[in-house]
Amino acid sequence: MAQRVKMTVTLEVDGVPVSGFPISKEKSIDESQGFSYEESNDGDTTTFSAIPADQMAEIQVFALTANQATTYRFNGQTDTGIDLNAGGLIAMFNVDIDSGAGSSNASVNNNSGNTANVTGFAGGT
Repeated sequence: MAQRVKMTVTLEVDGVPVSGFPISKEKSIDESQGFSYEESNDGDTTTFSAIPADQMAEIQVFALTANQATTYRFNGQTDTGIDLNAGGLIAMFNVDIDSGAGSSNASVNNNSGNTANVTGFAGGT
């Protein structure tokens, strides 16, 4: 059964809305997964672990935050990834993340020296 997911982004500078914001998008998805877990310190920059939503065939909506500096790879990405500072936010909507067999849709590396609390949501098919 399809679910309807909505993401609204408000962007302001010194309390003044940026032109074009807030923006709100909606999408029908077949499955969703919220997650909140502890990611152990990897102690290097090369060890990547699948995030809980990695098993979805296709991720179309994704939002994530972490309390430690962490790095993320999407769609079978093999380069250095996307660095997220502590307290940062990654938000993607109406995307097509489906790396196929043998590759990871979404993975994380934690080289912060501490355990990271990772919270997020993914939806898709």
